[in-house]
Amino acid sequence: MIRLLSLALLLGFTPPATAQTSGFGIGGQVGDPTGVTLRFDAGVSSFDLAAGWDLDGSDRLFVQGHLLLRERRFPGAPTDLRYFYGPGAFLSMGDNQDTGIGFSFNAGVGYHAGQVEFFGQLTPRLALAPDIDFDLGGAIGVRYYP
Repeated sequence: MIRLLSLALLLGFTPPATAQTSGFGIGGQVGDPTGVTLRFDAGVSSFDLAAGWDLDGSDRLFVQGHLLLRERRFPGAPTDLRYFYGPGAFLSMGDNQDTGIGFSFNAGVGYHAGQVEFFGQLTPRLALAPDIDFDLGGAIGVRYYP
């Protein structure tokens, strides 16, 4: 059900001609994980949260959160094209499988068109439990700012 909702969110939004973005966005992303994404402002920083499934065949629920320390415009680019980065953490759970937990870092690019943000991101992860492991996630998606 959540996978269908995520796909509907990705395909359903079209940017309005003129609009101001609020400090809260909701949308969907496809990648690792594939699911729902939230973003909200917290002063000069913002929080980026995602919950979904790791589509590598394990059918694991995956939750991650990042404190985005910076969101800046590319030098010489339009104000709507920005890059962002910040540290975070993740948790993954699945049937008859160990629960994974660890630290991550999120870096990406976003394009704002009215109340809609299109983004792509890479997320290196260091798992601490059940084993120490390194993994690289990433996603593309869209968020709507009501």
